[in-house]
Amino acid sequence: MRFPQKKKERTYIPTASMADIAFLLIVFFMVTTIFRVEKGIKVELPQARTTERLPKRDVARVWVNKAGDISVDDKFMELSEVEIVMAEKLNENPDMLVQIKGDKDTRYGDVAWILEELKKARAIKVSLASKEER
Repeated sequence: MRFPQKKKERTYIPTASMADIAFLLIVFFMVTTIFRVEKGIKVELPQARTTERLPKRDVARVWVNKAGDISVDDKFMELSEVEIVMAEKLNENPDMLVQIKGDKDTRYGDVAWILEELKKARAIKVSLASKEER
């Protein structure tokens, strides 16, 4: 005696609302994402004949204005703290480039002291920012 074969039911995944879900996720992430904008200190860079753009990644930015205020990656600090903070950053990423953005009216002594602190932190890749002459 032969047994009747059962009909195999095919599994079905409803995809009609898949586009709605994807659209809602896109809108959710667009609304909740915060873009980080570098604030730094108000600095007017000195002019140079040639300039090069630095990559956005693996760069620590040190700002110093004409009043001698120092900011490292948007955090204000004293000169004595620069070595400690930069040493920590360089331990995390040894290939990090340090960019100093100094106002055109900044005293050279302030920049020299910052360079000394960077030397103590063993920062060997240092760049001085400028804007291109027009």
